[in-house]
Amino acid sequence: MDTLKYDLLAKDTIKQLGLIVLQSDVTIEDEFRFYFANQNISLFVNRIPFENEVTKELLQQMENHLGDTMSQFPIEAEFDALGYACTSGALHIGADRISALVAEKRPCKMVTNPLTATLSALQSINAKKIAFLAPYSESVCAEMIQFFESNGIQVIASATYDEAEDRFVGRISPATIQRDAIMLAKDNPDIDAVFMACTNLKCANIIAEIEAQTGITALSSNQVLAWDLARHAGLDLTCNSSDNSTSINTTSANTTKNKGNLFK
Repeated sequence: MDTLKYDLLAKDTIKQLGLIVLQSDVTIEDEFRFYFANQNISLFVNRIPFENEVTKELLQQMENHLGDTMSQFPIEAEFDALGYACTSGALHIGADRISALVAEKRPCKMVTNPLTATLSALQSINAKKIAFLAPYSESVCAEMIQFFESNGIQVIASATYDEAEDRFVGRISPATIQRDAIMLAKDNPDIDAVFMACTNLKCANIIAEIEAQTGITALSSNQVLAWDLARHAGLDLTCNSSDNSTSINTTSANTTKNKGNLFK
């Protein structure tokens, strides 16, 4: 048998992004393919153990698994940015604690999560008043609303599907979410944005239509997380109606290639 020589690719030739995804999430990977279409990146994804029910206690327990989840990334991975992809989990563990646990296992220039990203996105569009749509229990919603208000964001209106089981949250139809986000926006015309919380909600292909029908910026957990990762990694996800990215699969009759006003 001949022994052959080989060439190695240079390190840092493309941006490296990391993503920690809940075991129960059936949405975010599809939506990230949509947001990062045609981008020259390496996206590494690991699943973190999570029981199906979204409760404060189970969300807090994810902290115990973060280190092990990070250790499953490639040994030589050095992330330009990494996202912990759970909105309610970030609320109950805390951004600083998440960042510290990540840094213990792998080099990472920046760590974000959907809550931190939402605050940054709201600041970028100068939004102070929002409507809030979520799938969580009323108690989890109340804590998240309090978080926003403690950070200077007025939650003018809110609504929830009150679904504790994540296996059902991932199956809420985009048409349902679109209908209810539009209702919240139209019933509260003084808001600056409507925010759809939870990485398991399928929102990527309805955001532009919500904005078109209401004239109000629509944000979702996956959208703002992708935006925050991209801007910290030096990536340009700017899009318009002529963007040549591919729409993700959806059961909604209305699909679009437009990623929303946040990317314009």
